[in-house]
Amino acid sequence: MTRSHVSTRPLAKATLILLALMCGISIGSAYYAQPLLPAIGRAFHVSDAAIGLVPMLTQIGIGAGVLIFMPLGDIVDNRKLILLLVGAHVVTLALVASSRTANMLYWSSTLMGLTTIAPYLLPPFAAKLSPPESRGHVTGFLARGFFAGILLARTVSGYAGYYLAWNAVYWIALAAMLIVAVLFASHVPASRPTLRLGYGQLLRSLVTVFLQEPKLRLAALTQGLLFGAFNAFWTSLAFYLETPQFHLPSYVAGLFGVVGLAGALGAPLFGKLADRRGPEFAVKLGTSIALLSWVIFAFLGGSLAGLIVGVLLLDLGITASHVSNQTIIYRLAPEIRSRVTTLYILGLFTGGAGLSRLATLVWAAHGWHGVCTLGLAVTVIAAVVNFVPGKRPVTDATAKRVWME
Repeated sequence: MTRSHVSTRPLAKATLILLALMCGISIGSAYYAQPLLPAIGRAFHVSDAAIGLVPMLTQIGIGAGVLIFMPLGDIVDNRKLILLLVGAHVVTLALVASSRTANMLYWSSTLMGLTTIAPYLLPPFAAKLSPPESRGHVTGFLARGFFAGILLARTVSGYAGYYLAWNAVYWIALAAMLIVAVLFASHVPASRPTLRLGYGQLLRSLVTVFLQEPKLRLAALTQGLLFGAFNAFWTSLAFYLETPQFHLPSYVAGLFGVVGLAGALGAPLFGKLADRRGPEFAVKLGTSIALLSWVIFAFLGGSLAGLIVGVLLLDLGITASHVSNQTIIYRLAPEIRSRVTTLYILGLFTGGAGLSRLATLVWAAHGWHGVCTLGLAVTVIAAVVNFVPGKRPVTDATAKRVWME
């Protein structure tokens, strides 16, 4: 087995900006539908619960894509892999935009999720190219693009859906993806793989990595719960704002993404905090902020002011936790960074897919207060697993050799 030399010179600012931009544009595809769900449901003449399958299937597609493609980041040229997946993603965006039936939309949304892998390959790729002392900052910078993409995707789709049509945003996204792919291909160099393993060995090693890394298991559980609660809120918001209490159109739900953008812009600060105070401290801080947001949603969510404050805190909390958990897992071992990311993202999207679907069912049965109860309960669990004293996760250095056997 051969390992390649990996440069750890700091990344140029322009390269970081390009990678963050690509993260944001890529991940946005998975979230355009959320503020448009009521409009899409009316277009296809299906119920709120039925159209709620769209975000769930997209998340399931992402989870499957992460499992299939992410481990390849350890054994193939990351640049080539990213470009191939972006090309496939462009095709699936066209399929979603061209959907004429609900069933076609369900299938194309799943395929779109399956190819939305670039934003998850880019952070470990950037971390691999960075010296250890700056990985928190680099991770935070890309997380800024990642969360800005998630949040602004809702704003763009809300306006596009209101003034054009529900599928207009997918055609816009297709054009944006083509532009950023050209920039990426012309400015980012190829990378050599860190290991030479067969694909079957690579997938089997995921089980070993998961069992031997308690820090990874805790990070995946925490972020899966927090991201699930995050998706529960955003999946329900458009329905809530269309109720007689507010009676607001889809673009208003999208405007809440601008509010949440403040949290995304704080990502580099949390990355630096993780470098300075330790990422475990920053995870606890982020979880606490997210918990406070759900308390505000539950008691003050009947007003726009309460929703705005809650959104700001929710996005701030999820960003802090995500950046810090990534810092934790990227410190484990450079040889397995893509596989570690695979398992972490699988945990994240297991929570995201499950709670997206559950939120639409809870909304249909119990309304806003039911969604708040769900989000609060899930976030409390995330806080408990991080704050309750227990055996400190320690990585056994001798175990790392097993990953490559």
